Amino acid sequence: MKIRGSITQLMRSGRRGYLLGEDGHIVAFDESSLRGIEPHELAVGDWVEYEELDRMEGRRASRIQPLIQRGEE
Repeated sequence: MKIRGSITQLMRSGRRGYLLGEDGHIVAFDESSLRGIEPHELAVGDWVEYEELDRMEGRRASRIQPLIQRGEE
């Protein structure tokens, strides 16, 4: 099931970050989760669609896709 959320934090050195889902949960992600976008193209506040993995170490996002391409704004 796809969930929408917005990027809340980006850590460029580790190419990881966090997003806030519409359900109010903070979810971690890394660059291997990105689809159709490179890590340097993301900015805090960008809206994405993702799937959530519920692992023992905490909530993780997978298959992250941008909802709006920068050229479309």
